Amino acid sequence: MKKKNILIMGISGQDGSYLADYLLKKKNYSIYGISRKNKKIKNHIQLGIDKKIKMKCMKYDNYIGLKNIIMKKNISEIYFFAGQTKPVLSNLNFLETIYSNLIPVYNIIDIILNYKKEVRFFNASSCEIFASNNKILNENSLKDPQTIYGLSKLITLEMVKFFREKYNLKICSGILFHHESILRDKSFVLRKIILAAKKIKEGKQKKIKLGNIEVSRDWGWAPEYVKIIHKINNQKIIEDLIVASGFTVSLKILINEVFLKYNLNWKNFIHLDKSLLRDKDVIVKNANNLKIKNKLRWKPKYNAFDVVNRLMREKLH
Repeated sequence: MKKKNILIMGISGQDGSYLADYLLKKKNYSIYGISRKNKKIKNHIQLGIDKKIKMKCMKYDNYIGLKNIIMKKNISEIYFFAGQTKPVLSNLNFLETIYSNLIPVYNIIDIILNYKKEVRFFNASSCEIFASNNKILNENSLKDPQTIYGLSKLITLEMVKFFREKYNLKICSGILFHHESILRDKSFVLRKIILAAKKIKEGKQKKIKLGNIEVSRDWGWAPEYVKIIHKINNQKIIEDLIVASGFTVSLKILINEVFLKYNLNWKNFIHLDKSLLRDKDVIVKNANNLKIKNKLRWKPKYNAFDVVNRLMREKLH
């Protein structure tokens, strides 16, 4: 079987790295990646795939460079995981967040539309696109983002949908709820809590500062999510789908879970810092994943408790 050539933008991050690893193991894929930095990628080294990916160093908004890769390498599938994702940075850098998420996605669509309409394209959208309420969220729920990051992801979702429906392109978005792994940046909350609890147990740290621990989220496992992302990008009838475990739990409960494993009472070590509170932070995000489960026959194996347990078993650093 002739190998398919896959292009992953944002290949250095959690999702891009795991997707590359997954597709390389399937044997019939050659992976091309774009990175803004010309250096070895730690995640790829950790997964043992650093020498198996054909990397190109360039900016994500480089239209000509992107077009050349897609055409010359005969790319058949594209995945976009790039753009500004960290909430703290996103809320401080409005223009960079909007630009980094919108322009590359538009360029990809434009190249597909004008030069290679058979290419399949997956855009990583986010649960941050939804309105602030306690309702269970599905693909048709009210969209009203509370952050600049959420706004940028809503715009790309609508842009992908517009060009798919108007020009019959094979392009779609996955509305991704929170998902974690050992490759996740340690600044994200679950990794931050687990690493801090370990250091506290070892006597290397006294407290951990957190913002709102009353929030409830649907946390999934990234290595599992990239497999369904690949399926979403190869749907027969193309549409945008929510990717979530279907299980929501409060951060406070997970904090208790982590500290109990170290025989510690979390209340003695958590310092609630008002400066870490986010304006208009949505308290509860419940996901309805029924559509993707029925359409693609997907049964997620891991919920938030499984994620915490797996993270604690792995060597975090």
